[in-house]
Formats: sequence, C-alpha cells, structure tokens
Amino acid sequence: MKSKSKALLPKDNKLITQDNAITSARYEMSALERNMIYMLMAELKQSDTAETLYFISVSALMTLTKTKNSYEDFKRATENLVGRVLTIVRPNGNLLQVSMISSAEYINGQGIIEISLDPKIRPYFFDLKQNFTTFQLHMALSMTSKYSKRIYEMLSQYKDLGTLKIDVLELKSRLSLYDEKKGEEQYTNWNDFARRILNVAKKEINEKTDLNIDFEGVKKGRKFVQIIFSIIRKDTPSSLPFDDDKNTNIFGRLVNDFRLRRDQATRVVGKFTLQEINKTLYDISLKASDGTITNIGAYTAKVFGLN
Repeated sequence: MKSKSKALLPKDNKLITQDNAITSARYEMSALERNMIYMLMAELKQSDTAETLYFISVSALMTLTKTKNSYEDFKRATENLVGRVLTIVRPNGNLLQVSMISSAEYINGQGIIEISLDPKIRPYFFDLKQNFTTFQLHMALSMTSKYSKRIYEMLSQYKDLGTLKIDVLELKSRLSLYDEKKGEEQYTNWNDFARRILNVAKKEINEKTDLNIDFEGVKKGRKFVQIIFSIIRKDTPSSLPFDDDKNTNIFGRLVNDFRLRRDQATRVVGKFTLQEINKTLYDISLKASDGTITNIGAYTAKVFGLN
C-alpha cells in the first residue's frame, strides 16, 4: 500500500531543508527541474515512508514561478531528473551515485505529475539534525536563472557565518560549468563569468530573496582562482502569495489516503464536485475510524460507484 503524502502546496514562507551534501554536490539541473524538486521538497514530512507518492500540479507550479511551460517541457524535465546522477561521498568514505527521483508518472487529463523519491536519497532530506541547509521555498522558486537558484542554496548554507570563500573551479563544478575529468571549463574569461553568471545571481538574490550578497574575485598571478561572497540577512523577507490547488490535493488524498487507483481517482475528480468528494471522504473516514471498514480502497471505490 502507498502511504499518505502531505498537502500539495505549502503555506507562505515555507522553509525547505536538505543535507549539505546535496547543497555542495556537483550536478546539472535546469530551472524547471530545480523548481520541480523544490515543490517535491515542500511535500516531505517525517512520517513519510519509502512508498509515499508525491503530486505536483503543473498549473500551480507555473503560477508560483510566473512561467508558462509546455507538456513537452515537463516531460523532458522529468525524464532528465530520473537520469540525473548525484555523486555523494558518505561520512564512512563510501561513494554514492544516486538519482533524485526514481519515477514520474503523468496523470492523464489532470495536469498532475506523480513523483517517487529514490529511497537512497531520502536520508538527505529527512530527520536532519546537523549539517543541513534551510532556505525559503517561494524565494528559490521566484528566481529564473538555474545558477541563481544553486548559488542561493549554497549561500543559504553560510548565511549564519556571513561569508563563503570558494575556489572558482569548485563553484563552476557545482554549477556544471567545469568538467574535471575532461578538463573542460566554460567562461574562462573572468569578466564573462562575472557578467553572465555571478552578476545575474547577485541581482536576483538581492531582489527576490532574504539575502543581500556581494562578491569579489581573488587573483593568483593574472588568474582569478577564488571568490569571496559576503552574505547579509534581510530583516523582512518578501512573500510570494498563492492559492491552494484543491483538485490536485484531493487527487493525492484519494490515492494515498483512500487507496484508489490513479484511474479511479481521475474518474472521481472528473465526476464529482470538490464539496461532494470532501463530504464523502469525511463520511468514509468516520467509518474507518471505528474499524468497520476492512479494505478502505474497495469501500471508497464502491461508495463512489467505481465497481
């Protein structure tokens, strides 16, 4: 049985958290892929199991990010996410190569994407007590540059210290702008790198997040080899308001809580109003609480006339 998933959309000023191993990992993701992971992270909670499914609303994501993406854009993004490999060195010295998600399924006619989190990556998001990074969901979503998003995550890790000193090649590696194995480096000219990557990130982070940042390059000879970021927290972070996507939330409850198949949940959402569905689910919950229902999936299907 698949277990319960959290409500699809978080509240304002939602904080999302990940292990520092992910913050500092080297991997490639587009802005859309990163936004989908942010939405997934907002759904995680400690009581989730390895079988928990998560649901992302296409319309909600586009509303939050003020973007317009095609079906092909999302399909390409999830296909890439399943194939993206993060390389993490564990504390015991083991090398872990893992994908962020294990599967993505598009629910026909609903504008909903069902996501499964890879079991091996779960510990890097759950029950974190030390060495973790916390940042604002709506602020990360509001930025358009994939490099701004990644740099925001990295600087959020050091916001209490107020500074981050990092080698240029290390930063480029994290941003997938430097391939150490092939020795291939993008933006070898410092001015180009500063103009197209660093200044864009600085502008977006300063305008749209809870941080004010600046940077300076450190030279060795004639070459810039390090970057020093200064980080100052803002007193009053801005907010990105949004409305809950009720259809998607209901769909998640039908599948995770009431054990309907996805095709059955699709029929229920298409046939009944939200008020009718909520009332019926409330009645079923009351019966389930007193132990009179032995198979909640079969009973729910029967009540909605799906048998």
